[in-house]
Amino acid sequence: MHRLRRFALVGIMAVALTGCSVSIGTTPTATPEPRPTATPRPTATPRPTATPLPTAEPTARPEPTIAPTMPSGTGGSTGGMLALVTIDRLDTFKHPAGLFSIDVPADWRRQESSNEATLVYAWTDANENALIVLSITETQEAPTQDDLAEQATEFVNIFKDEKDFSMDPPEKLRGGGVQIIWSYASDASGGVEARLLANTFSYRDVDKVSLLTFVIPEEQFDDLKPSLDAILRSYIVDPAIPLSGDASVRRFAFDFTNDEDKWATDVSTSLRAVIEDGVYRITLSDPDLYYLTAPDVSPADDLEVSADVLIQGNSRAGVAVRYGTGSPSTTRNYYTCWIDGGNQYGCFVSVNDRWTTLREPISNPAIKPGTVNRVSLKAQGNRIIFSVNGVEVQTFTDTRITRGQAALYLENFSTEAGAEFDNVIVTLLR
Repeated sequence: MHRLRRFALVGIMAVALTGCSVSIGTTPTATPEPRPTATPRPTATPRPTATPLPTAEPTARPEPTIAPTMPSGTGGSTGGMLALVTIDRLDTFKHPAGLFSIDVPADWRRQESSNEATLVYAWTDANENALIVLSITETQEAPTQDDLAEQATEFVNIFKDEKDFSMDPPEKLRGGGVQIIWSYASDASGGVEARLLANTFSYRDVDKVSLLTFVIPEEQFDDLKPSLDAILRSYIVDPAIPLSGDASVRRFAFDFTNDEDKWATDVSTSLRAVIEDGVYRITLSDPDLYYLTAPDVSPADDLEVSADVLIQGNSRAGVAVRYGTGSPSTTRNYYTCWIDGGNQYGCFVSVNDRWTTLREPISNPAIKPGTVNRVSLKAQGNRIIFSVNGVEVQTFTDTRITRGQAALYLENFSTEAGAEFDNVIVTLLR
């Protein structure tokens, strides 16, 4: 079944897996008030001598199982006996840099293909009548389950011109992924025509998006299903590992499932900072306050922090770099850029708690109002770069602060305003 393997590899490489398209925003309906002048709450205390902690232990894929479809054509094979697909034993395959691991049939042949944006691995049985394909890419946006469904559908539709093609609607999985069941007919080894049953899964792990596809002869599906389910459950991604495998950077990934000991939490009269429902939720109850919080990761000269941000109420939220103590030690130094609930952003630098605006509030179509946006702030040398949903919206040069930690930033203008943060990546550059 050489045609099947070629179509799968070429198809995955053709699918753009860099996230959803950027929507055009509208001007906010309310003009943000001037920068707060009230005395701010104390910020989370930075820990400049802390040793970087490991990321949360990756967990195997939950819940979903390989499932049959309802093909539009006839099932089974025609023209002769279809060679059996065998899975006698599963061995664990580990990516050389530790990006992912997956259990695969021990005697299946592996092929690899990649470019700067995508890693692709494919495993085929001895007769090339069955296929497992895994594609991984990094995203600078914040894809939703709808976005994952759209990407998976785009991949499956590469095969829509195959004989007797059939595709069920995408199913959203409880764990946050998407599953599509589909099938078509093709020529297998020995000149036998067989109906192929496929399951495609799309997942997001912080800034990694995976497409995992199983293609099996339909008539052999029931016998192979237990092994296929075991393969699916075994797939683990470590989002702290860069796709490039660049050893010159150190990355720390936080998806707020088991990060309680790495971030400050607090519940008081004016502040609620809690990790719940898989997000880091911060709310300021009194108006005109701001708040910074840093993970337990060492400071650095050059670093980058990115996060999913969902604005709640009349607030501004974003990320900060080179965050640390000033002089006197009760003050703070940092660069920060934020977005609001509309489509505006701004940037400033704080030196000993004296704020200097670097970018007055301005709208940008890269910001998606009313939904999750992925923001990133990078400090490298004297350059500070702010990006939203993968679009570089602001670059400036400044030398006032040279070292510090990554942090999350929030300020509000009215009672009960805040933001949700998720999928935080801290990168220490060398």
